[in-house]
Amino acid sequence: MICTGDKRSSPLKLALIVVLALTSLAMLGVSQARAQQLGDDFYCAERNLGRWFYCEPPQEEDEEPEAAETAAPASPPADAEAALAAEARAFMERLENARLIAAYDPTPERIETYLRMQWQATENADRFSRIWQETLWNVPSLDYTVQFPVTQYGRHQWDDVRQVNIEATLDGIGERFGIFYFFRSDCPYCHRFNPVLADFAQRNSITIQAVSVDGGPNEVFQDYRINQGQFERLLEGESAVVPAVMLLDTFTNEHHWVSFGLISQDELASRIHRIVSNIEGEGEQ
Repeated sequence: MICTGDKRSSPLKLALIVVLALTSLAMLGVSQARAQQLGDDFYCAERNLGRWFYCEPPQEEDEEPEAAETAAPASPPADAEAALAAEARAFMERLENARLIAAYDPTPERIETYLRMQWQATENADRFSRIWQETLWNVPSLDYTVQFPVTQYGRHQWDDVRQVNIEATLDGIGERFGIFYFFRSDCPYCHRFNPVLADFAQRNSITIQAVSVDGGPNEVFQDYRINQGQFERLLEGESAVVPAVMLLDTFTNEHHWVSFGLISQDELASRIHRIVSNIEGEGEQ
């Protein structure tokens, strides 16, 4: 029975023996490692022998970083607009030179060269004109003819609107403004202008103070004054041309020359409208 029991327990014992042996080997390895460490401390630390006696583990040298290749900054692209402008100037210079050479010493070859370049310039001008028109169609704020039409019926409408604005400006103008009228009794243009100015004054209820430059009478403006040098001072060195009309702002005592020489009543009204609009800060309408 004892033999039988030993045989049954032999596999278990064998396994235990194997585990025990492995454990012993592991402990032995740890002990040897500790002993080696103690030996190293005793051999190296007290003598300070350093790395050349294998007392210090070799240290991995840091690899020197490779010098980064600094890429040269790309040159900025040339200004496209400046390049086009330079190209255009160069072309126009070549065109002008070709014209001068062909005109100075004409040959079939030189004239043909100039004509070919002129053809290119004409095509560019035609393209410019077409794009100009198309741009104005799409951006009406840049189109001058929107506010100032050039067609016949558009111009008539613009004139009608402007006439309404002129009449509005002249309505009650005599409450603030007056007119100085300088004339000469021997001036034929003054005689022709006298009734024009008188009718304008009556239509717009504005006071006219006539001033005789030569001291002679006026058949229309009989309540005239004789010039005592005022005309020359107001001219500030300009030539003494008559008939002359000056608008006086009674609010500020500032004067504004309206006309010199013979003009129509419509032109007189238009100029006064422009002056008054500028004074009132509205600009010409």
